[in-house]
Amino acid sequence: MKTKRPIFIIFIAALLMPLLHACLDDDTTNHHQLTIGTIKVVDGQEYYFALDEGTKMYPGDTTNIHNYTVVPEQRAFVYFDLLEEKVSGYDYNAAIYRIENILTKDIYLMPAEKEDSIGDDRINITNMWIANDHLNIQYQIHYDDTSNKSHMLNLIVNEAADDKNDKEDYLTLEFRHNAYGEAQRKLGPGIVSFRLNNIRQLAEGKRGLNIRVNTLYNGISYQTIDFQ
Repeated sequence: MKTKRPIFIIFIAALLMPLLHACLDDDTTNHHQLTIGTIKVVDGQEYYFALDEGTKMYPGDTTNIHNYTVVPEQRAFVYFDLLEEKVSGYDYNAAIYRIENILTKDIYLMPAEKEDSIGDDRINITNMWIANDHLNIQYQIHYDDTSNKSHMLNLIVNEAADDKNDKEDYLTLEFRHNAYGEAQRKLGPGIVSFRLNNIRQLAEGKRGLNIRVNTLYNGISYQTIDFQ
């Protein structure tokens, strides 16, 4: 029996391969398929993956997954192989070999008095897409490979911002990076997902998002992305 393969798997594997090589340092995932999705919890126990292509994948075999904490709406890379057995209500049934969490955060409604503490260090946006009610951002930052210091990333609604760079029919947000003074020794990639549910009212009637970013080499710029 021949099983269909999620089209998005091919796209996302090519898109994220440099990032994954930078983040993962073992060979256990090299021979499995890769996709990206959101963990959905059913009845408090069962879970499945809502894939970014709009399909659903059931974890029919999780014998290789140990001590993984399931969190609703967590974004994740999923390494898997498709199973031939069909599961009613799902597009795919799969053996899961690894779940690698993606940093998943709420959008921060930043009051004016927090402006100085949130950080605005340089960062590049290399790709953006919206899926499963999340804005996903691939980025590049400079970091110190000899340090264990964590950087902070936020997507904010800046209550102190003026409206001179607003774009008609778009909601302006700011992608903020705080390196906490770490030395800029190397350039590296990353990915972060932001839940869109807490800006639903602000975005009502808008065509998309207008993202402010303090880029690595060209100063402040704005990038737009349309809602799907």
